[in-house]
Amino acid sequence: MALDPSKKVRWAGAGWGAARVALGVVAITAPPLVSRPWIGRDSDTAGATVFARALGVRDIALGAGTAASALTGRGFTGWALASAAADVGDTLVTRHHWPELPRTRVVIATLAGASAAAGTALAAAEALSRRVTPPATARTARCSRLRTRP
Repeated sequence: MALDPSKKVRWAGAGWGAARVALGVVAITAPPLVSRPWIGRDSDTAGATVFARALGVRDIALGAGTAASALTGRGFTGWALASAAADVGDTLVTRHHWPELPRTRVVIATLAGASAAAGTALAAAEALSRRVTPPATARTARCSRLRTRP
């Protein structure tokens, strides 16, 4: 039996959240690996390490909340939008400092923007699927009433 649309969206949301957790773990354990493509040579400074690790903690929190809410079906839209908002912020800040950043800024801005779009789309799809998919119990009750009529 195929998954209903809301479950497909939630599984995609759980995967998206898990990817954010993985990025956060890398940012905490190997800060230059995450920060160097974004800010270049400055990634080797103590200040950049602090910020990379802080962003790693943020990504773990957002990713874990997004994944957990997707798997439980509770509060997913809010977590997805919060994660997308963080990605929009990353994209806008990157764009603001565009001339000072290395050429790899294009990759970072593209990934952050795509993640923001994905999160917004998942939140919208999940909200829409809740509106168009009637609860199974209501569907079942309606079908059984129709079968019992002469």
